[in-house]
Amino acid sequence: MNRRRLVVLACLSIMSQWALTNEDTLEPTPSMAPLTTIEELRPLALVGSSQLRVAFFKVFDSKLYSQSGQWHDPSKSFRFELTYSRAISGRFLTKQTSKEWDHLGFSDPRRGEWESAILAMWPDVKKGDTIIFDVDDSGVSRFYYNNEWVGSVEDPDFAPAFIAIWLSPETSRPAHRNGLLAD
Repeated sequence: MNRRRLVVLACLSIMSQWALTNEDTLEPTPSMAPLTTIEELRPLALVGSSQLRVAFFKVFDSKLYSQSGQWHDPSKSFRFELTYSRAISGRFLTKQTSKEWDHLGFSDPRRGEWESAILAMWPDVKKGDTIIFDVDDSGVSRFYYNNEWVGSVEDPDFAPAFIAIWLSPETSRPAHRNGLLAD
């Protein structure tokens, strides 16, 4: 019995040593090696900021960033930051996303998949919490909650569809859009 334990321990030790020495041969992918904190992201320039209010209630402050500080191409290399003023469930945020896509007449066949993805990654927020939507040069969308990575959508078509909620000329909140675009 003791001999069997020694053999098992020896095998585990050898396997762990092999894994450690071969660790650097793995090719990182976006899902294997996410940028885990907002500090790891490239610097961007502020395009504009706005405050969303519903009736008399402040919901969130938002900021839009791009490489140039101007808004030209909604498909890549931008960041949208929301700082919440009240507690809201992740489920409610996802439902609002769906309602806004309905408002825009957005009917992509991937929409259900995207809604499931954001429902799985978005947390419940409380006053002072921040959700950051960052889209890199290749169109990968990453979400951060209080500066920590919570998930990604790697489909490059997601970013323009998602940011259209706030920046489309047909948005349900045109005054908010004007502030973000510094109009």
